[in-house]
Amino acid sequence: MFDEIQSKGIEFGKVRRGSAEERLYPDSTNMLPVGRNRAISTLDSPQGVALHRKLAGFYQRELERQAVNRAEMVEDEDFYDNEQFTPEDKTTLRERGQEPLVYNVISTTINWILGTEKRSRTDFRVLPRRKDAGKPAERKTQILKYLSDANRTPFHVSRAFEDSTKVGIGWLEDGIQEEDDSEPVYSRYESWRNMLWDSACTEYDLSDARYVFRTKWLDYDVGASMFPDRRTHIQEACREAGAFGTDWMYGDEAMDSLEDAVAEGSLDNLATSRDRFRAIECWFRKPTNVRRLRGGDFRGEIYDETFPAHVDEIESGRAVIAEKVMMQMHVAIMTEGHLLYLGPSPYRHNRFPFTPIWCYRRGRDGMPYGMIRGMKGIQRDINKRASKALAILSSNKVIMDEGAVPDLDAFAEEVARPDAIIVKKQGKELDINVDRDLAAGHVDLMSRSITMIQQMSGVTDENLGRRTNASSGIAIGRRQEQGAMATAGIFDNLRFAAQVRGEKQLSVVEQFMTEEKAFRITNMRGSPEYVTVNDGLPENDIISTKADFIISEQDWRASVRQAQVEELLQLLSQLAPVNPQVALVMLDLVVEGMDVPQRDELVRRIRSITGMRDPDAEEPTAEEIARDQQQQADKQRQDAMTDATIADKQASAQQKAAQAQRLAVEAQKAQSAIAAGNLSATKAALEAALQMLAAPAAVPVADELLHESGFQSRSEQEEDARIQGVMEGEAAADQAVAQEEEMMRQQAAAAGEPGMEQLPAPMPGA
Repeated sequence: MFDEIQSKGIEFGKVRRGSAEERLYPDSTNMLPVGRNRAISTLDSPQGVALHRKLAGFYQRELERQAVNRAEMVEDEDFYDNEQFTPEDKTTLRERGQEPLVYNVISTTINWILGTEKRSRTDFRVLPRRKDAGKPAERKTQILKYLSDANRTPFHVSRAFEDSTKVGIGWLEDGIQEEDDSEPVYSRYESWRNMLWDSACTEYDLSDARYVFRTKWLDYDVGASMFPDRRTHIQEACREAGAFGTDWMYGDEAMDSLEDAVAEGSLDNLATSRDRFRAIECWFRKPTNVRRLRGGDFRGEIYDETFPAHVDEIESGRAVIAEKVMMQMHVAIMTEGHLLYLGPSPYRHNRFPFTPIWCYRRGRDGMPYGMIRGMKGIQRDINKRASKALAILSSNKVIMDEGAVPDLDAFAEEVARPDAIIVKKQGKELDINVDRDLAAGHVDLMSRSITMIQQMSGVTDENLGRRTNASSGIAIGRRQEQGAMATAGIFDNLRFAAQVRGEKQLSVVEQFMTEEKAFRITNMRGSPEYVTVNDGLPENDIISTKADFIISEQDWRASVRQAQVEELLQLLSQLAPVNPQVALVMLDLVVEGMDVPQRDELVRRIRSITGMRDPDAEEPTAEEIARDQQQQADKQRQDAMTDATIADKQASAQQKAAQAQRLAVEAQKAQSAIAAGNLSATKAALEAALQMLAAPAAVPVADELLHESGFQSRSEQEEDARIQGVMEGEAAADQAVAQEEEMMRQQAAAAGEPGMEQLPAPMPGA
């Protein structure tokens, strides 16, 4: 909120009546008359004092309630930073002759989780609420990506996620600031050490929380420039902080450890001391009677008559104004003794500007804790056993009879040497390096504890890339997937926080980025694209419409996604020989799921060849429109060629049908002619028969004349054919008999039977 105040340029007590600043922060500008020439701020009124007392009570109660857990969170972070022994433990070990060794197994596990988040960050899109708002939603996606680059948001998210993994909760802040060399909308990390929240809330997005506190130590001159009318109270806060140091009533070790380090030595040199005070920022909800919009794109927002989009919603009838009591967000900045600022939240989304990233929450009281909490006991055991084993191996334990050596001091000095020569008295017992075998037992138990940490965390040797007893790729992949499943809840909380934070940032962009702005965004290959918003064109207007922020990918599940891609590749290899067309249309989706450089460009080229569209695209691109037009032209030409081919084939078929019809007619005519000829021949035969019957003596003469001319009647032709058939049958039978007799003769000759060779051979033609 400090940046918001600076960006508004507010001088408290001097803001003009009716201004936008007064509408945003009315309580900070009202002055109550006290006398002729004196006035008192509402911040010092009885109502202001009562509110400060109430908020300070909330703050102190949360500080007390969360004190034990916050102390454990400090210890959790120390364990990651190799501070795993208390000063008392270190002194005790050194007095025993043991070195306080630290085998930090926890840090390796945590680093794998953090590295996984850094390798696979999320992507997002902004979707319109109405179809005609597609282009503005696309512009909002582009400007959010630009702000992510300008504010280095992925790095801030990684820092907050690091806090979450280590201690149980991390914080991100989204708001507005003064636009000088940076962007007005910011998104940044906030340390968990500075944050307190309503511990009675149960929702992960703090939607049921009444308040959230953030503390900062500020120099006097900074506070005086921000709150010039409250300099007296700031000086008082600085005097109290200088007199009593960090006030444990309003702070703890986690919150003030850095301030204590900064203040060290300041009392020795007063010229270099710094006047500093603790500023407490409180965002809180309180019941307020407001005018809200019901219906339309801006439903649920407090009506602002100066905002054209709200007015347009009312005039168009898409929304109506409803007066009701709601939990409106307010903000106060105070010291331990006084209020410095009070006003309603400047943000339309009516949410806390802080977004928590949770790791785990304790079921008993909702307190957060990280992955280190459950591994600290085993880590202590590892360190102590390592220190004990080293002490056993580095020292000599001796058991001997009394008087075995003449001088114990000389013996102790000699036995500590690696080339010691010990002379003992005869008959006396002296054993050196007794219990040396205990070191192996400590090392074995230490190894078991290391394995137990891996089992508890889910980060196995397979996830770390170490060699194990899993030999096959399938076994290694399954163990890696098991490790990913064990940590999936943490990354799911990160996804939820990214969704909530994105919704807030989108709302801030829609509210405050009202001026024309040109900016540049780049893809993964560094190619620039220049975008302009709020230039008067409807498609570039980002403030008149509402949209929704959507997380589009779960990139942190790298191992699971990789396994899915491998399954899809195996499916494609099976489909390609059977149905290559199906494999081709699926190829772009498979490549889109891979972790390869220039993935987007590969997918774009594949889709340009296959003609497949991006399934997430709202509207076709210029290239897709040109490709569709070319495809339509090609299809029209293909259809024309197909129609011409069909017409040619139809004409050919019709020609063949006509020719066949003509041949059929001619055949019918031929059959009719044959029938007519048969009738004529029958008629002539009947006439000839009648003539023969009339002159029977002329018939033999006619037969003789026909026979001499070579004419054969049908009866003669049939008789000749019958005689020829009989003769051919008899010849075939004679040939079969001859072949059978020849075969018998050859068999008899082979068997040596007498007399068979004397049989006469059959005569040809017999």
